[in-house]
Amino acid sequence: MPQFDADNYARSIAPTLSNRNVPGSVGGRIRSLTDTITLAAVANDTVRIGKDLQDGAIIHDIIIDNVALGAGSILDIGDSDTADRYINGYDSNANTSNRGGSTPVTGRFQLGGVHYVIGTNAGDNTILVTLLIAAGAGQLNITVLYSED
Repeated sequence: MPQFDADNYARSIAPTLSNRNVPGSVGGRIRSLTDTITLAAVANDTVRIGKDLQDGAIIHDIIIDNVALGAGSILDIGDSDTADRYINGYDSNANTSNRGGSTPVTGRFQLGGVHYVIGTNAGDNTILVTLLIAAGAGQLNITVLYSED
């Protein structure tokens, strides 16, 4: 028998007007936004991906699949409010993905982006990829996992 209830579990079994679950945090459907982008070998090249997310959407994860981005290129993923809210310093030289592997990877999902609620800050509903160091042109597949009601 568990000793404690997590916040959302406790709110689910005894909700009140002042103590209820945030929409999308329990029973929200996980959706994916997948896009393929081609970056030129131009530093500070910024690309919008997918579509604008509606206020209240909750970002759960962002996955990078490096199809053919030039080795030594470094990028951030964020929004117009915070350029590296989700991914900071993904290095294409060291990674084919930002998922774990046999060696530590750079560019993991940022703590400040975990369960980030769209609409918290102005301009945060558009996901942006910024190429910080352009060692070569190439292609990436980006998948954003989010929920919304």
